[in-house]
Amino acid sequence: MALSPQAELVWQGRIHLGDEPGIHGNAAYSGLGVELPLTLDKTDPTAADTTTLVVRTRDVQTFQGYPGHLITVTAYVPDPTDPNHSTPTVLASERLTSADDNTKEVEVDLSGLTFPAFLGVRVAVDTEVPPGLYDDFLLVRLSNSATDFAFVATFGFRA
Repeated sequence: MALSPQAELVWQGRIHLGDEPGIHGNAAYSGLGVELPLTLDKTDPTAADTTTLVVRTRDVQTFQGYPGHLITVTAYVPDPTDPNHSTPTVLASERLTSADDNTKEVEVDLSGLTFPAFLGVRVAVDTEVPPGLYDDFLLVRLSNSATDFAFVATFGFRA
């Protein structure tokens, strides 16, 4: 019996992004961007090298004609020549707009990575809009969805 893709909670909270501190008074204010660290482990070596990260927000209201908020998934790959250095490699990026109804799925190709893999999921406010009109919204949840739990995620970098 095969399992279906199910979302695995990685992080949940309330982070306010935008240019007007205090609008979401019960949330931590991060300014124009935030990056959440996570560690991915592959549980099935024969499974495909893809997983889907699901970003959930509240109150996203973007203006038509602008690209929307940028979600970027970056792998931090250890440098074999320098054990104290990692090389950031962008694996995927998507734009979050009002049309997404506060949920964005980002498919990530993990081909070529060794596991555990260290990823950063960055959410950045759309700054192509004129200052003062930046959207203020909440980042509330990050989940990992992999078929048959081929990848499991842990919040933070865990060796």
